[in-house]
Amino acid sequence: MNNRWSTIITAGLIAALLVGAAALGGVLARPTAIQAAQAGGGVVRQITVVGTGETKAAPDQATVQIGVQSQAATAREALTDNTTKMEALIARIKELGVDAKAIQTSGFGVNPTYSENGQTVTGYQVNNTVSVTIRAIDTAGEVLDQVVSAGANSVYGIGFGIGDPKALESTARDAAIADARVRAEAMAKAAGGTVGQVLSISETIGSPPQPMIMRGADEMAQADSKVPVETGEQTISAQVQITFELQ
Repeated sequence: MNNRWSTIITAGLIAALLVGAAALGGVLARPTAIQAAQAGGGVVRQITVVGTGETKAAPDQATVQIGVQSQAATAREALTDNTTKMEALIARIKELGVDAKAIQTSGFGVNPTYSENGQTVTGYQVNNTVSVTIRAIDTAGEVLDQVVSAGANSVYGIGFGIGDPKALESTARDAAIADARVRAEAMAKAAGGTVGQVLSISETIGSPPQPMIMRGADEMAQADSKVPVETGEQTISAQVQITFELQ
């Protein structure tokens, strides 16, 4: 009796295991939509597009190169004169409300000067330049005027920017993604298909520089009021490349 029941139970367990294995095998063997497409056509049909977007805003900071050029009979004399004037200049820039962290040396050089025939050294020239970021952009004109009065005789290369562009970048990115989808849907429709899921996406974000040529230091020194500064408008652009499944 016990042997008989044992045989029946064993047979039942074997049958159950076989049914379970068959069911599991069916699940594992069932292809996904993408796998089915790969099995039928070799690869998933794709459509890749590039979308662009941009947003504009007034810049809120300006960066300019400000320096002192000194000349003397000896390198030491030129350096001493330049150091004295540069220290006074930097002190004045800070007095005008520019943070010390926004002032950075961008150039320094000591070079001989020569006679007209280029054979005889007639003296030495020292150049020291700092890159200054003016974050209170409405004071840029006054700062530029005051630094000349403080001894700067080299002012050039002003450019404008936005201190925290993250929100603008996000807006430009959203516009680029929307543009990419519109392009993809138009292309898919023309090809007799529809746009499916996103398979890959990448982006590029940039803000083209907007330089402005400054007037010469001598001309600026003769001005009766603060230097006029036109900030214009800054453009933040984004570009995305998206690959969609083509259904």
